[in-house]
Amino acid sequence: MTEWSHWRRQLRHNGERRLLVLSGCESWAMSQARRLISSHGDANSIWLGQAPSGQESCAIGKFQGALGREYDSLVFNTHSGLHPDAFGAAVGAVMAGGLVLLLCPPLSEWPSYADPDLVRYVALPEQAAGLYSHFLHRFTTLLQQDPSVLLWQQGTSFPALPELSPAPWRRERDRRGCLNHQQRRALAMMLQAARRRQPLVLTADRGRGKSSLLGLAAERLLAAGYRVLLTAPSPGAAAQALAHCDGPLDFIAPDALLAQRPDADILLVDEAAAIPVPMLLTLARRYCCLFASTEHGYEGTGLGFQLKFQPALTALAPDWKKVHLDMPARWSPQDPLEPLVFRLLALDADPITPPREGELNIRWVSRKQLQDDDRLLQQLFGLLTLAHYQTRPSDLRHLLDAPELSLAIAFRSDVPVAAALLTREGPLPPPLAQAIWRGQRRPRGHLLPQSLSFHGGIREACQFTYQRVMRILVHPHCQQQGIGSQLLSWLQQESQQQGCDFLGTSFGASPELLDFWQNNGFDAVRIGLGTDGVSGLHAAMMLWPRSPKAQQVLPLWQSQFSANLDFYRRGMLRELPDDWWRHLRLLPPASATVRDSAIAHDFAFCHRDLLCDRPALVRFIQANTPLTPLSPRQQELLQALLTPGVLPAEVAQQQGLSGQKAATQQCRLLLRHFFPVPSET
Repeated sequence: MTEWSHWRRQLRHNGERRLLVLSGCESWAMSQARRLISSHGDANSIWLGQAPSGQESCAIGKFQGALGREYDSLVFNTHSGLHPDAFGAAVGAVMAGGLVLLLCPPLSEWPSYADPDLVRYVALPEQAAGLYSHFLHRFTTLLQQDPSVLLWQQGTSFPALPELSPAPWRRERDRRGCLNHQQRRALAMMLQAARRRQPLVLTADRGRGKSSLLGLAAERLLAAGYRVLLTAPSPGAAAQALAHCDGPLDFIAPDALLAQRPDADILLVDEAAAIPVPMLLTLARRYCCLFASTEHGYEGTGLGFQLKFQPALTALAPDWKKVHLDMPARWSPQDPLEPLVFRLLALDADPITPPREGELNIRWVSRKQLQDDDRLLQQLFGLLTLAHYQTRPSDLRHLLDAPELSLAIAFRSDVPVAAALLTREGPLPPPLAQAIWRGQRRPRGHLLPQSLSFHGGIREACQFTYQRVMRILVHPHCQQQGIGSQLLSWLQQESQQQGCDFLGTSFGASPELLDFWQNNGFDAVRIGLGTDGVSGLHAAMMLWPRSPKAQQVLPLWQSQFSANLDFYRRGMLRELPDDWWRHLRLLPPASATVRDSAIAHDFAFCHRDLLCDRPALVRFIQANTPLTPLSPRQQELLQALLTPGVLPAEVAQQQGLSGQKAATQQCRLLLRHFFPVPSET
């Protein structure tokens, strides 16, 4: 223990961090972790996952609540599940000189261990039983290959402590709050850009102090009389910037910025790479923006941000400035832990630029092939981070471990140029399908059948089999060549062999994407009533029918969807511009049907959703006029609850009800007058 304490002090002196793996049974690992921490006196430590009795801990799934401060040591108990996002983010909260203790099963058994985190990648918990984790296979291999990792396996001696070179490191802030000369230069450039009303982009990897610089810049700008706002993909992503600003800095979400258009002289945008490029450009047109982005991050990727946003910003504001930080501010440049985490989670996966010309070779690639070919995995994951603004470490595990996932890659000269990720959904057992329809169950996964059934009012949707295209992407250097359409055409041909009824998709419905999917034969069957909190877009669901049964029912579903849209356009979707609607291809709307009666019945007696079901409820009421079962007062209340665009909470306030739930319950009670005896079917 004396040698251990001396070694830990030397780590602190050097500003480096280390990973210690305790591999064995959980009770042994927890006992040794507690002893090692207490022997060095790490009072400022955190446990994630199961901990010994009396030891305060944070659940793995609630890791974000433990962030926002720094720790001397972190105990990450993977017996409670290896959540990649939690691991990556929590390691960043360990201060210079700190230690990460990773508690895990015996390494040879870990990939076959019943990891609780696997439940996130299956629809029903029992489907995780017996799964082999290709993600953990790769993870353990990399751990054993890294010379900086201390590996202590149960039944063996404590590992020899590596010698540390005497390399003192200091972390002292100057009078402006900066830690090094790069930060001082960046802060000066940010303030100058703000005064000149020039956009500026600040890029860095984690731990370089970019968020703290945003806060320091905001403090000085506010003191100088500027009106400053801060936005980010989430309030948590803005926490560091807010913590480093003593002035009255207001945070506002990106979608609220677009909707409310508040006045401001300067807009600070943190974690900009995790915000869609069209939204960033809209903000840049309205405000003088200082953008900060993590290049390889946990909130989202910076690669697409570089290739897509920055050229567009040049066209908008040719005089924009860029500043980059590569000097770590929170630990030593010699710290080996951050590069290790990057390798474990493929955060530094940069794709190879494929040739612009040449024959495409499209084929399925299995999870086992990705496990055995890390070069291909890095290229593919790099392509994913390049093409999608919210790719996270958990997406790597999903790619390697999700049993219903399939992957098609288009190659040029053996370099991935495009890819499609698909997941199999449906059919669902009849009892579960009925519970979903009635609003009594919402299992994980099966997005298309569940949403079409519960939100779309298509009761039979859970009877069909779907291959949902989760993502389809083309390398930016090879876009506008029809490669995405070629890949979709190949998938449509391959679906003949997959035994599915529909190819489907769900995406943020921009006009460009609506055109892409419809031009490839897909038809819309649902538009979400709410918008995504980051992109501000409504979700669209589209289907391409493969089986004869699917080809028969799809026109019926489309007609019902069209009828519902006529209602939503007067209410929940009225803010969508006319130009948006011109991009949506629709069939003539259906008239009142037996389907409306079924929706009204199960809304009245079960837990279906009022806002989604209102079009069918209105058609049902119109078909049952005059409303003789109801008094004039009840008819007035029902009319108010079914008015397009009116929220139940507004009706509750007008009618003297306690709130939204009470208003919805009143609607159920009123509709029960039309069904004296509840049906059991």
